[in-house]
Amino acid sequence: FMLAKLKQLFQESVLYGAGNLVTKASGLLLLPLYLLFISKEEFGLLTLYETLFVFLMVISGWGVKGGFTRWYYDMQSETDRKSLFFTSYIFNVVTSSLGVLAVALVVSQIDMFHPPHTGDVTLWFCLAGLFKLLFDLPFILLRLQQKVKTQTIYQTMNVALTVLFSYCFLEYNKQGFAGVFMAQAAANAITFLLVLPLIFKNSILRFQRLVLGEMIHYGYPLAVSNILTTVLTLSDRYIIEHYSNLGEVASFSMAFKISNVLQFLVVNSFITSYTYNYYKSMHNPDESRFHIKTFTYFVLLMTLLGLGIVLFSKEIIYVLGAGNQDFYDAIPLIPVIILGLIFSGMRSVFVLPLTKAKRTRLISIVLFVTGLFNIVLNFLLIPYWGKMAAALTTSASQLLAALWFLYMVRKIEVVNYEIGKISKVLLIGVSFCIVALYLPALPFILDVLLRLSLVLSFLLCLYWFRFFEVVELQKLRQIWSKWRNPKEMLRNIKKFNS
Repeated sequence: FMLAKLKQLFQESVLYGAGNLVTKASGLLLLPLYLLFISKEEFGLLTLYETLFVFLMVISGWGVKGGFTRWYYDMQSETDRKSLFFTSYIFNVVTSSLGVLAVALVVSQIDMFHPPHTGDVTLWFCLAGLFKLLFDLPFILLRLQQKVKTQTIYQTMNVALTVLFSYCFLEYNKQGFAGVFMAQAAANAITFLLVLPLIFKNSILRFQRLVLGEMIHYGYPLAVSNILTTVLTLSDRYIIEHYSNLGEVASFSMAFKISNVLQFLVVNSFITSYTYNYYKSMHNPDESRFHIKTFTYFVLLMTLLGLGIVLFSKEIIYVLGAGNQDFYDAIPLIPVIILGLIFSGMRSVFVLPLTKAKRTRLISIVLFVTGLFNIVLNFLLIPYWGKMAAALTTSASQLLAALWFLYMVRKIEVVNYEIGKISKVLLIGVSFCIVALYLPALPFILDVLLRLSLVLSFLLCLYWFRFFEVVELQKLRQIWSKWRNPKEMLRNIKKFNS
């Protein structure tokens, strides 16, 4: 039964991962295009605007998005669920519009966001952000309804439109830096129009004022803490710019974007699928073993993909940077940022039992304190160690948050995570990442073979250190015998999708 649930969770995670891959792949596809038409310094400025959009995402809805996710399965009828969606969406539209207006007023007064020759991008940035916020809650609804394929189709259309308009505005209209946000505004506006039928179909004109009050009471502590922690954790870009220049911000952001491949391929897709499965079975005491093993496999998958990214980081930078070797100084930052992303993924799992118990105030306190810890370290260390200090402090604050949440979870329920196995995975993974940074330069074929052999060696080390149980090894042998025959591969894929 547990293996069947794990298979279902993996299937859903793959589908969510496909949607995330489509979305994030557009950023990776657009990055070389951007760097053909904008300078490294303008790319640094672009990342500062991206942090502003993250801030907009956090303040939109004022915590009601989290409340909508938490309350959706408590609704007893389809009518109540449609009314809940209508209530949440109207509130989200109002708060998103106010948030965009506030950001526009602040940004218009800051000279950093308006260097010479970039054009007036504030209007286009705000329009792009607002339209994207208007179809964010419908995407959450599709995930709650487990209509992953439908969500992926909408995401794919948005990506295709963004790539198309970006090429038109940058290549043909020669709009330069402002063209980046013109393209996003056009693509997001069309996507919103395409999503409108979905919004009307899932809405009933009945405003649940009392439930909205409960959702705000549940979500606003998280909203406040998320706003504060977003300001604190994303401030490293602005501190780097203050003590250095936009070029250093660009290198740090390049390392962060490459490391974020782990975030959107594994962390986001897994957490999305796992969260909805967790809420559906959160009152079932027989699910403990499933959650423990799922968490162990999650850490293993994050570490394995993270190692692969580190091993091929130079080649990835060369491709995404359009051959610009000025970004090679980002390579040493990547393993440090990836370690922080792994801790962040672990933290996201530890938060779920606390949200089940509605301990959102405690969650907000932890997030605020660790965010404050991060920004204090940034001010202390960035003047001396530059962008490497920003990477180290981010990882340290994520580790502190993960350990703190684990301590709090153990106080409210018994969850015996396999800490010994998880420690083995992380220690071996960090050791291999250190080795990867000091590999000698070899001819291309030998170089690729060497790096692939390190990935295989990582798995062998886990076997030697008894990470896998007997039943897990037997299952791996069954999977290998099932998939090694090319003639059976298509049949297995069809079974997987069924």
